[in-house]
Amino acid sequence: MFKGHPKGLYALALANTGERFGYYTMLAVFALFLRENFGLEAGTAGAIYSTFLGLVYFMPLVGGILADKFGFGRMVTIGISVMFAGYMLLSFPLGGDTIAMIAMMAALLLISLGTGLFKGNLQVMVGNLYDDPKYADKRDSGFSLFYMAINVGSLFAPTTAVGIKQWAQESLGYSSNDAYHFAFMVACVALVLSIVIYYAFRSTFRHVEGGKKKGETAVIEDNLTPEQTKQRIVALCLVFAVVIFFWMAFHQNGLTLTYFADEFTNTSAMGIETMVFDVWNLALIIVAVYASFSLFQSNSTQGKLISGGIASAVLAVLVYRATGITPDKTVSVSAPIFQQFNPFYVVALTPFSMAIFGSLAKKGKEPSAPRKIAYGMMVAAVGFAIMAIGSRGLNTPNDQARAIAVDKAQVIANDLFAAQLSGDEAKIKSAEKAKSDFEGKLTENTKDVFAQVFDAQTVLLTAGIVETPAATEEAAPVVEEAVEVVTEEAAPVVEETVEVVTEETAPVVEEAVAEAQATLDAIKAETKPQTRTSAYWLILTYLVLTFAELLLSPMGISFVSKVAPPKLKGLMMGGWFVATAIGNLLVAVGGFLWAGLPLWSVWAVFIVLCLLSALFMFVMMKRLESVTK
Repeated sequence: MFKGHPKGLYALALANTGERFGYYTMLAVFALFLRENFGLEAGTAGAIYSTFLGLVYFMPLVGGILADKFGFGRMVTIGISVMFAGYMLLSFPLGGDTIAMIAMMAALLLISLGTGLFKGNLQVMVGNLYDDPKYADKRDSGFSLFYMAINVGSLFAPTTAVGIKQWAQESLGYSSNDAYHFAFMVACVALVLSIVIYYAFRSTFRHVEGGKKKGETAVIEDNLTPEQTKQRIVALCLVFAVVIFFWMAFHQNGLTLTYFADEFTNTSAMGIETMVFDVWNLALIIVAVYASFSLFQSNSTQGKLISGGIASAVLAVLVYRATGITPDKTVSVSAPIFQQFNPFYVVALTPFSMAIFGSLAKKGKEPSAPRKIAYGMMVAAVGFAIMAIGSRGLNTPNDQARAIAVDKAQVIANDLFAAQLSGDEAKIKSAEKAKSDFEGKLTENTKDVFAQVFDAQTVLLTAGIVETPAATEEAAPVVEEAVEVVTEEAAPVVEETVEVVTEETAPVVEEAVAEAQATLDAIKAETKPQTRTSAYWLILTYLVLTFAELLLSPMGISFVSKVAPPKLKGLMMGGWFVATAIGNLLVAVGGFLWAGLPLWSVWAVFIVLCLLSALFMFVMMKRLESVTK
């Protein structure tokens, strides 16, 4: 699997792994940082977040144009330096005022520009390694290994970000807002490691950096005719068009699939299934997979013994961890945790992908890169078909959101009232924060129903206190506190109740109870009960979409590096990222569809888009494959 590749591949892959680890560590908490540190609404924070992502994927076009003139290696070095400056600026806790906002925007511009200079050009250099006829037949597998390295970083990034932030709060005493900056500082450290790796092993890839002496422009041989150049550019543009729709569908993992995880999957796991959601168990599985492959591929007895020992030890650890889990153990499964499955699958499945295509290559039956891309679009359609099957019998998103709001309103009202009754300030603040956080997530069509149910439940709880023998002056302050957490509409009812705490309360209480109960009954009659399904539908979908990703993303990058005219390699690789950027912008289509439509119809849109893209690729296949010969 790792044999027969140029040494420069591993150096460049490790340098990219460090950079990606830092990037995804920052990205894991960035949206939360925007809301908490600056007090931004979800929409405003989302706009900043998406604009930043768009710039990150657009800037490689600029980086590619510059690299075609000045050399790829020079742009990569400058890119790391610019990114480091951006992450360093983001690491300073400057507060939440205007100056801090300006500094953050400047940091984001530096990070996106630095990424543009670094990301695409590093991948061009990887492709240039395989221009050597000795390595030409391993180009696709080389990019598969390179792509796997990226996902190693992204697998651990979310856990690292959360862990570093918690450590800064609990061990160093920093506030929650300031603790975020420690996660951003991780990116600086990761970039230092990247640049050290880059220069330590530069001798293995210096010949593909593309530049000459300082002050001179890069000289690149190009033996293509104008017609051949045109054919290659057209072929690449056709692939870019398909790439747009792939990323539009695939990156629903950060939007509609995350919505589905949050609103429609079971929110907890019990017993042995809790192991699935522990990132360290996933990491151990990856080690076992690679050790097993090494066991079968090793040509020496010593190598087989070492590989077998590692695989056995890892499996023993997994069994030990499994036996320590009691059947009643329960862990909460939050929506973001599903994001770890995609990089896990990429890293774990890459050896299988390489083995399959390697075997086909030996038989002369390996599909071309364009054909793999077409197959990838078909597989992506299967992934969304699984979601359509798993969504049968579930509410529409609007109905589910209303049901969640109704149920949550009662739970929060109970918790807040109990906290007030206890007089524990910490519990009261915690309950109030839970209410505020949930209200911040509500859409316009669920805010009213949440408020109505919360108010009605609060009235019922208050009335219950008044009816007890303890409904004396001691109870009055508790009831008065309840008044503060209800809306103006419900407050008068509760105030009337307070006024008669020490008097005959029955008539007022009965009226308040009747009105509140009538409100709850009416709302529940109009609201469908929550419907939830197994998390494994989503986990299976991520598995299938990862197969699609492995067929399309590394193969697409490999195709660009092979087909792009030599003098335009940087520009064409930039074009790949521009297509990705457009696809990311179109991800928002899923958000617009996420309303009153049945879930199956939402997934059907992406099924159709993927199948049409695959059909388009097959129609254009002869033209696309002709430029690879």
